[in-house]
Amino acid sequence: MLLTAFDSVTLDEMRVSLAIAFVAGVLSAQQLPDGSVLTQGLATETFSCGNLARTCPGTARRFIEARCGIVVAEDGVRVQVPAVPAEGPDPTDLYNDCAGSGHNPTHLEDLETVVIDPDGEEVTGYVFGDNYYELYVNGRIVARDPVGFVPFNSGVVRFRAKGPLTYAVKLIDWGTHLGVGMEYDRWNVGDGGFIARFSDGAATGADWKCRAFYISPLEDLSCVGPGPDTTACAERPPCVERDPATCRALHIPVPEEWASPGFDDSDWHQASTYPASDVTNQRAYRDYVDRFGDADFIWSHNLDQDNLVLCRLEVD
Repeated sequence: MLLTAFDSVTLDEMRVSLAIAFVAGVLSAQQLPDGSVLTQGLATETFSCGNLARTCPGTARRFIEARCGIVVAEDGVRVQVPAVPAEGPDPTDLYNDCAGSGHNPTHLEDLETVVIDPDGEEVTGYVFGDNYYELYVNGRIVARDPVGFVPFNSGVVRFRAKGPLTYAVKLIDWGTHLGVGMEYDRWNVGDGGFIARFSDGAATGADWKCRAFYISPLEDLSCVGPGPDTTACAERPPCVERDPATCRALHIPVPEEWASPGFDDSDWHQASTYPASDVTNQRAYRDYVDRFGDADFIWSHNLDQDNLVLCRLEVD
């Protein structure tokens, strides 16, 4: 049985028993969301996933493909990590040295409008994600990051839609050690971050609501509080120093229609905001700070352990 990162699968279809014993403590299954799955170790297979960049013909000095993998729980449940990328339009490049030389001076002239409602208002937005984002408006995908992992790029989007608007983003901190949320030869515990600003006045900040759905590396799940809240989880748990390939991961099912207007996000927490210095020093953001105005970088409670994060904002 394959649960592809739990996307587009109902909770009833995915309910599995969860009895988790740990050397360093025990966490009651009642504290975890329904359908949660625990895995340990690296993906058993990896593959190219989604219509994401698999080559980098531009001027970028470093390229790492965003690959996906399958991890298997003790009860045989198979989960795709870090998530299942959606198909959708690319944003217009603002800065992308994987597709070209970097800065795109004609980005506004190149814009194409995604029409959600023909009689709606036209909105333009600037977006940057570390590493990957999908942007939805009123349940319709408007753009998805064409470069899933490295190098970093920024984009411009334009859409036409009738209000009230529901903005929703799927955010992924990708990795190279799939299954345990780590990257590079040093087995870094990578961080994430997302920032966006739109011409209708919407911008990322603490008024967004977020929730984590893939959490790793972990050793003792007692650090995961209700919500889930991973504030108390150490950046480098003991398994990272002992043998990072033995770390655990917690996978929470992604609810259907999470990006749609009317979805009940009342149990999601307010987005945590972070200064740019905690997220990135990449040119794709650094050279365009003015485009993002008063927007903040957002994520869930934990920049390091939370690898798949969904966020939403409803605008009257």
